[in-house]
Amino acid sequence: MALLSALRPSSDGAAFTVRDARPADTGAFMRVIALADPIDPDPFGLARDVLASPPTPPLSHDRSLALVAEDNDTGTVIGALLGGPPKWLFTHPGIDRLPLLERLVGRVGMINGLAVHPDHRRRGVAAALMSAAEQRFTRARYGVMTVDHEPALDDFYRHQGYTIGDALLVHLPQQRLIGMTTDDTRMSAKPLHPAVRLADVPGAPHRVITGLVPGASLPDDAVFDGTRLRY
Repeated sequence: MALLSALRPSSDGAAFTVRDARPADTGAFMRVIALADPIDPDPFGLARDVLASPPTPPLSHDRSLALVAEDNDTGTVIGALLGGPPKWLFTHPGIDRLPLLERLVGRVGMINGLAVHPDHRRRGVAAALMSAAEQRFTRARYGVMTVDHEPALDDFYRHQGYTIGDALLVHLPQQRLIGMTTDDTRMSAKPLHPAVRLADVPGAPHRVITGLVPGASLPDDAVFDGTRLRY
């Protein structure tokens, strides 16, 4: 079990600890993480299976990361974060080879859910959970962190260093470009590795994530012709 952020003081002087979630945290974890999507009756049901599995690297539970923020005075779970590979990697038609999928699964991280109990908001808990998650993904050699979030959270994620967008565009080998978008939420990204950057490419509707895998590093003269990258 990793202790990620011990004795973090909040703005009101209280302290909390960010750590890996344990099986005993399952009930509290599920109650808090559900606040990230209150309309869905069970938005993060997969977290039960994650927490029931043994701790395994490279993240807390293999390719999944489950973190809690625990109040140091009461021992209660006041915040929760669930991360892992984006689901769209497994269904996108542009990812047509298993070796490419395996490389991307180990390079693209996503925050699937982040929530803080209402009584403990505006105390730095969400920012501490995000920071701890980014540290874990970085140590596991991921290249980029992504998050699908409501527009109302633009300022929060911008403050955390994310580029706010309406879509994700990813540069693949052989001058290919794949994209993912949603109807009513943002899809924002933050590089975690020096080789990865968000490039402004003439003709592309959004910034392009490049440098994720070998053979996918955009030159400065790259352009997008509406169908594929040219360079």
